[in-house]
Amino acid sequence: MEYYIFDEVSPNRNAPFLDLPDEIDLIESIMGKKPNFDELPIKIPAEIDEDEEVVYTDIINPGVPLFSDKMKLALDQLGVTNIDYYPVHIIDSETKEVLAEYWLAIVIGILSCIDLDNSQLKESAAGRTVITKFSIDHSKTAGLNLFRFHNIPGLIIINKELKDKLSKIEFKGVSFKHTKEYSRKI
Repeated sequence: MEYYIFDEVSPNRNAPFLDLPDEIDLIESIMGKKPNFDELPIKIPAEIDEDEEVVYTDIINPGVPLFSDKMKLALDQLGVTNIDYYPVHIIDSETKEVLAEYWLAIVIGILSCIDLDNSQLKESAAGRTVITKFSIDHSKTAGLNLFRFHNIPGLIIINKELKDKLSKIEFKGVSFKHTKEYSRKI
C-alpha cells in the first residue's frame, strides 16, 4: 500500500496569518485528544494586510489542520470517520468581522505503524534518535485510510485509495506528497 502526507501546499504566501487562541492546545490537538472548548465556534484572529490578497484554501495548517466545508464534506462522503470536527470562525483581529468559516480537524487516535526495519533513523546532536525517512507497516494501520502515527504525529497520512478519490475533486491549496519524499534533516 502506498501512503501520502496530506497537508496544505506549503509555503502558502497568501494565507492569512493566524494567531491560535490559548484554548487550542497544539500538542493535545495533534495527539488526537478531545478538547473541551468553552464556546463554539472557536474564534481565530487573523492579521490581514490591506495591500495583500488573502487566499483561503481548503486546508490551512497554522499548527493544527483547519478544513474547509468542501474538504470536510468530501472526507465525510468518502467514509473517513476518525476525525472530530469543531467549527472555527477566522476573524479580522481588528474589526472582529468573520472572514472565513473552517473546521478544526482533530484526527482521533495515534497509530504505532512505522516499519522501523525499512525506515532511516539517525542520532541528533542531542543524542536523540530521529526518523529521517519512514516506511509504514500496512498491517498496523487498523484499516484506516487517514491517520497520524506515533513517531511523527504532526503529519496526517492518507492511503493511495483516499488520495486518488480526493485528487478527483478540485481543491485549492491541498498537497498529497508521497511518504517516500519525506526527509527530515537533523
